[in-house]
Amino acid sequence: MIPDARAMASGPGMVQAPPAGQGHARRRMASDHAYPPASGGYGVSGFGPMGVSSSLDDGGGQWLTNYLRRIWAWEQMDFESCFDQIVSLIGPPQSMAKVYKLANYRKKTKNQWARDDPAFALVEIGFLLVSALGWGIACIHTKLTVARFILLFANELIGYWFLGGIVIGGICATVANRFLIEHSVHSVAQTVEWLYAFDIHCNGFLVSFLFTHVLQFFLLPILLGDGFVPTLLANLLWTAAISSYFFVTHLGYRALPFLRHTEYYLYPIAGVWLIFVVLLLFAIMGYRINVTRVMAAFYFGH
Repeated sequence: MIPDARAMASGPGMVQAPPAGQGHARRRMASDHAYPPASGGYGVSGFGPMGVSSSLDDGGGQWLTNYLRRIWAWEQMDFESCFDQIVSLIGPPQSMAKVYKLANYRKKTKNQWARDDPAFALVEIGFLLVSALGWGIACIHTKLTVARFILLFANELIGYWFLGGIVIGGICATVANRFLIEHSVHSVAQTVEWLYAFDIHCNGFLVSFLFTHVLQFFLLPILLGDGFVPTLLANLLWTAAISSYFFVTHLGYRALPFLRHTEYYLYPIAGVWLIFVVLLLFAIMGYRINVTRVMAAFYFGH
């Protein structure tokens, strides 16, 4: 018998080279394991108060540590996909739904619905930073200091974006997990991931941000007027902003196949439009409540 040349070549001290392409695959797998999915596969864990997960598979909030650690791994963030999703969210409803198709893909490939890439959240924080600077220059330019700018940005970031996401996302996730899950003996029990609920908040926030921070900014000379038309336009803008937020929220929960009656997330829209009609009737009677003027008084004191 003729000895196998490959066996002879792999004698003592010899390292056998991997087949072509296998080395690249191993490096890619090692990179993936360096930053595991943020949720650690907690799609089947329980939820405590306000929708916060109470039993994580990887133990004690490890998913949050992994997620935050990826903030420093810029080379692993997919900003191209992030901006593609932003373009989809500012389009028609059919375009918005494409964002949640990615959630189904993540569930199949990584066993989690939520984004494990913090790029989208970082881009929104950048938008808030630019917005705070623009609003500060426009509304308090004569008294704008570094301290007041930091305070304004912190209020937008922590109060408006982060805490708003914690509260609204927690409530929506709790409602889904307690009342809307469709149990089946033929499938594994699932719950809404907290991070996915926050993802939905970020998606809805982006659309409402375009109304309340961008469009409203350019229409300020009109909306701050003391008259019926400015009041009507300002209240209509805020109604559209809040309605779009809950519509995108509805799409996010409708994308989960184990939930039923997700149309409940559309109910706040009816309440918002009812408030708009009431304010319109008040304006017709001469009692004008301009939401933009109220917002300006609250944030800037005028």
